[in-house]
Amino acid sequence: MKKLISNLCSQLESGNDLILASIIKSSGSTPRSSGSKMIVMRDGSIDGTIGGGLVEALTQKAAAELFDQGENVVAFREFDLSNDMAANADMICGGHVEVMLEHLPAEKKTIEIFSAVNESLRSGKHAALFTVSEEGLVKERQAVRPCCQLPELKFAEEKEAARLLEAALKSGTPVVENFANAILVTEAFIPQPDLYIFGAGHVSRPTAELATSVNFRTVVLDDRADFANEERFPQAAEIHVLDNFDDCFAGLEITANSYIIIVTRGHLHDKTVLGQALGTPAKYVGMIGSSKKRNAIYDALRGEGIGQKQINRCYCPIGLTIGAQTPEEIAVSIVGELIQIRAGG
Repeated sequence: MKKLISNLCSQLESGNDLILASIIKSSGSTPRSSGSKMIVMRDGSIDGTIGGGLVEALTQKAAAELFDQGENVVAFREFDLSNDMAANADMICGGHVEVMLEHLPAEKKTIEIFSAVNESLRSGKHAALFTVSEEGLVKERQAVRPCCQLPELKFAEEKEAARLLEAALKSGTPVVENFANAILVTEAFIPQPDLYIFGAGHVSRPTAELATSVNFRTVVLDDRADFANEERFPQAAEIHVLDNFDDCFAGLEITANSYIIIVTRGHLHDKTVLGQALGTPAKYVGMIGSSKKRNAIYDALRGEGIGQKQINRCYCPIGLTIGAQTPEEIAVSIVGELIQIRAGG
């Protein structure tokens, strides 16, 4: 989503108006879930996906027609994938999808709204978008930072807007409400979870690249500038060159949605980082190394007063057991475990 919103902003800033297609409701077995988005350019090219296949093709066709209907036009299309459509398209899924298509003109106001969403996602913050449409036109659109403000909507009282915002953030999917002739769609944009990689060695490089490709916001930290640099980690959102690992979490905003990987160049550094990591609310703390190394570090930490309950939070040896040997295979193992934890496994 972060990449799509960034591209959307770039297109608008370049003077190209767009059609934004969003799945606002879905039920049953569908190719993509509510909240999935796709942008369609005037030349028919797309970015993102709402599932491919016939639904996406019909949405692209509807988007092409929308370009000629004026600015700020909005349309809603419903697709029943459990009937003849699914059978005729040789689709194995079945369910119901509703897609909202919005014409986004390349104008200052639209650019400001989506730039606010983009900036929130880039900085790892939540954002929300309220879109009010009436009689086939977008009447009002507002982007807000949930932690900072509530929207002032003509079509809904503040307490109603607060309820819809909370529902969208909790579910992670769009919330649709009807007000007389108006339709209010509330969408939450959830930032990528932060992945902090301590150590910038041979395992870190493919791990950072792969983790970024599956929507982790990657931060690399090391005390060696020759290793922790943009040339070695071009995909990283942030790179920190530390003086040492003694206070390596200073200035970092570790939350319950953060992931920590410890792959430094030595046992002593790993122990130093792990001791601090276990005091954070991070969702995942993993450390590379053998069982022998792990036991030695755990013994040392217990000797420093760290309880067994905290130590049990650490995943070590790190990664899924797939017989990984090379740095690239180890990266697959590690990122596979991250995905499993993120999915609730």
